Amino acid sequence: MDDIISDAAALGKKIAEHPKMTQFVAAVKAVQEDAEANGLLKDYREFSQQIEAKSREGKPIEVEEKHKLADLESKVAKNDKIKTMIRGEADYLDLMRKINDAIDAAAAQAHQ
Repeated sequence: MDDIISDAAALGKKIAEHPKMTQFVAAVKAVQEDAEANGLLKDYREFSQQIEAKSREGKPIEVEEKHKLADLESKVAKNDKIKTMIRGEADYLDLMRKINDAIDAAAAQAHQ
């Protein structure tokens, strides 16, 4: 089993050095270091969680709340640093999906 863990650690290092990973990490850092982008993202996440909680509890979502959520969504969508981070996250998740698919395929092939 040690060889599998060693291979996994090596894969982790390769992933950490991959451009999709480094771009995503840089984009996250850029958002964290930008007070406006970071605050906007925090406000959006918190408010959307409040709306989701109300929805799960069967409570009505007021028109003002819908407008506020739409306004926050619009501001998030217009923020270049957040857009870059979201694109970077999607690219990173796509990379991880492909890696997982390759691992699953190799494991399945070994048992045929």
